[in-house]
Amino acid sequence: MKALTPEEKATFTTSPLQKQSPVRVMLMNMKPGDIMLIEVHEWKWKSATPGYLCRRVEEKKPGWKFICENAFAPQKGWIVTRVK
Repeated sequence: MKALTPEEKATFTTSPLQKQSPVRVMLMNMKPGDIMLIEVHEWKWKSATPGYLCRRVEEKKPGWKFICENAFAPQKGWIVTRVK
């Protein structure tokens, strides 16, 4: 355990204590124009891709728009861009 200063706390991405994946927390904190790489080992859902999660967030947040693309090399995963 370690005590933190307010400046150190500001460097962390946090969410309230509830069932949310780290990927969803990062999506909710994205600003228009931000780009994120989600690697295969970070994605835990077996039945869906990050594109599905992006569509769910767009339904709950009117005016938000994401573009989700497959990434093949040098790292496998998905690239998510928040458009608006």
